[in-house]
Amino acid sequence: MASLPHNLNPRPGEDDKTKEELLWELAALRRRLAELEALDDERRRLKQTLRKAYDELEQLIEERTLELVRANEQLRQEIDERRRAEEELQRLKDYLENVIDNTVDAIGIVDRQGRFILWNRRAAEIYGYRFEELTGKTAAELYADPQALERMLTRLRREGVVREYEIAMKKKDGSIVPMDISISLLKENGRTIGSVCVARDLSERKKNELELKRARDELSRYSRDLERQVRERTRAITSILRYTPAVVYLKDRHSRYKLVNPRFEELLGCKNEEIQGKADHEVFPRELVDQFFRHDLRVLREGQPLQVEEQMQLPDGRHTYLSVKFPIYNEEGAPEGLCGISTDITELKKAQERLRLLSGSIMAGQEKERTAIARELHDELGQILTALRMDAVWLGERLRGQDAQAAGRALAMCDLIDKTIDEVRGLAIRLRPGMLDDFGLIDALDWYTKDFAKRTGITCKFSRSNLIEVEDLVATAAYRITQEALTNVARHSFATQVKISLEVQHDLLTLTVRDNGRGFNPQDLEDSHCLGLAGMRERAALVGGSLELHSRPGKGTRVRFRLPLNGRRAAA
Repeated sequence: MASLPHNLNPRPGEDDKTKEELLWELAALRRRLAELEALDDERRRLKQTLRKAYDELEQLIEERTLELVRANEQLRQEIDERRRAEEELQRLKDYLENVIDNTVDAIGIVDRQGRFILWNRRAAEIYGYRFEELTGKTAAELYADPQALERMLTRLRREGVVREYEIAMKKKDGSIVPMDISISLLKENGRTIGSVCVARDLSERKKNELELKRARDELSRYSRDLERQVRERTRAITSILRYTPAVVYLKDRHSRYKLVNPRFEELLGCKNEEIQGKADHEVFPRELVDQFFRHDLRVLREGQPLQVEEQMQLPDGRHTYLSVKFPIYNEEGAPEGLCGISTDITELKKAQERLRLLSGSIMAGQEKERTAIARELHDELGQILTALRMDAVWLGERLRGQDAQAAGRALAMCDLIDKTIDEVRGLAIRLRPGMLDDFGLIDALDWYTKDFAKRTGITCKFSRSNLIEVEDLVATAAYRITQEALTNVARHSFATQVKISLEVQHDLLTLTVRDNGRGFNPQDLEDSHCLGLAGMRERAALVGGSLELHSRPGKGTRVRFRLPLNGRRAAA
C-alpha cells in the first residue's frame, strides 16, 4: 500500500482532532488513493496503448521500408533497363550510321524544304559534294531535268514512296549520269517532316548492259555461223560417209554398233537400223568376231588409236582391210566407244606380194650375177694375173745380169700384180664369199668381221650361240644385212668398236649389230630415204623377217634382224 502523504502524518497539535475530522481526512485519503489507483490504471492503459501504437508504427515502418526497398530495386532495374536501352540504342545508332556510311548506295535525308540533314560517304563519292558543301543547296538542284523531277515528286506525293525510278542527275563536275532513285516520305504524327532518298549510279550498269547487248549480238552471230558450219560439216561428213569406199562404223563401249555407213550396209546387205544395237557375234562368223573384239578391247583399254589389218570373207573371196580404230571420249574424258575406218587393201596386198616376189627375183638374180662376177674375177682375171706374174718373174730373171734397172722394174711389176691379185680376191669374196656357199653363214660372218676389222681398224667382236644351219636364202639375207650394217658403221658412225651377235632361241633367229658410235636420229634417216636401210629391210621382209633400227645421238646404233624359222632349219 502506498505510503501516506506527508501532510497526512500526525503533526504536533493534531492529536486533539476530532473523530469526524479524522474520518473526513481518512475519506479524503481514500479518495486520493482511489484517484492515484485510477491514475495508475490510466497510466498502464496509456502505456499499453503507446506500446500498441509503437508496435503498429514499427510494423508500418517495416512495411514502408520493404516498399521502399522494392521501389528502389524496381527503380534500379528501370535504371539498368534504361541504360541497356540507351546502350542498345547507341549500338543501333552506330550500326545504322556504319551501314549508311558504308553502303554501296548513296543515301541522303532532307527536310520539308529539301535541305540536307544527312549525306553518307557513298553519296559524296558519287556526286562529288561533301556534306559541308551542300549548305544552302536543296535536293532539287541535283536533278538535271526539272520536268522529270516534278513527275517523280507527283508520284511520291500520291503514293508516299517511289522505288527504282530512273532519272538523270548532276554531279559536282557538271556531268549528267543516270541514277536509280528510291524515295520514301518521313512522317511524324501523320505530318510529313522530310524524305529519305537512296540512289545508285547506273553508269556502270548501262555500260555493262551495252556490253552485254553487244556480246549477245556477237554470240547470236557466232551461233548462226556455228550452226551454218555445223550444217556444212554435217553435210560434208554425211557425204563422206555416204560416198567413201571405206567401211565406217561407230560402236559403244560394249562393242555394239551405233552407226554404220552405206558401204558397210552394201557389204553386209542390211540397213543401218537393222544393225544398230547388235554386237559382232550377231553379224559375223566366229573367226572374224575374235579378231574384231580383240582389237576393239585394246583400243578401249589403252585409249590409243590402233592400225591393224583385218580379214573378211566376202562373196567374191577373202578381202584384207586396213582398219584404223580410235576411241571416242565423253565430256568427262572417259572412252564411251570407238570409231573404225576400214579400207580394202586386197589389191594393194596382191600388188605388194607381186612386188615382193619381183624384188626377191631381182635380188636372187643379183646374187647369181654377183656369184658369176665373183667366179669370173677369181677364175679368169685371177688366172690372167697369175700368168702375168709368172711372166714378170721370168723376165726379171732374164734381165738380172743384162739390165739391172729393167730387172728391178720387172720385180716391181710382180709386187703390183700380187697386190692386184689380193684386191681381186677380196673383191670376189665381198661380191659372193665362197665360204658362204662352202662352209655356211657362221664361218662366212666370222671371216667377214675379221676382214672388216683388218680393213677399217675398228674392233669387231662376233659371238654366236645355239646356232643351226639354215637355208641359203636366209644365210644370204643375214650375211648381206651384216655387210650393209658394217659398211654404214665404217662410213658414218665414227665408232671404235662393233659387236655382232647371232643366236637362235625358241625358233627365232636374231642377228644384232651394235656400235658405240655417235648415233643419229632415226627419223632423219627415214626422211633421207636411205637406200642401204631400205635394202636391209627389203631383204629381211623377203625371207619373212623384220628389221629394227635403234639409235640416239651420242648413244650408238643397233640394227637387229629377227626371223621366225618355222621349219626353215636344214639340219641341226
